[in-house]
Amino acid sequence: SHHLSVQVLGRSLMAGLLRSSIGALNASSRVKLDTSNVACLPQPRSMQWQEYMDSCLPLVLLVLLCMAQVYAYRLRRAIAAFFFPKREKSRVLYFYNKLLRHRQSFVLRQRKLVTQRARQHPGLGLSVLEWCCQRWPRLRRWLRRSCTVCGTPRISQDWVCPTPTCGALYCRPCW
Repeated sequence: SHHLSVQVLGRSLMAGLLRSSIGALNASSRVKLDTSNVACLPQPRSMQWQEYMDSCLPLVLLVLLCMAQVYAYRLRRAIAAFFFPKREKSRVLYFYNKLLRHRQSFVLRQRKLVTQRARQHPGLGLSVLEWCCQRWPRLRRWLRRSCTVCGTPRISQDWVCPTPTCGALYCRPCW
């Protein structure tokens, strides 16, 4: 809404002239303008069955190919083993030895970890409750403990070191 008004005061000839010429500028107007972008927006509609298939079928095929890749690699290895048995034998022997090395290094690493924890100074990093449990072994049953090697919480089948000052706890797989 716009309102323009010019008032000229006075009785002179010039005032009368200005009133007659500028009086035409006095105006009031109302403008109502509505704008919308609805015409520019896409009109939503539900997808057809074929469109769902076109979008989901490549994903399903990709998952199936990922699963089939394992069997293709096994088949490739079996074919190579059929034509090159000596190479397959050396391959299997290599992987077997690698597995044994990993097991051996795991055992050595865990032994070092346990000995390092055992050599730790009793006053450093030990809570009052653990100190009391070392002094009085009967208190150990109320202490929440975990496996010395892997750190899993204690269960009833765990093995406890019989040495009274040690009391290290081992779960069944680590023992």
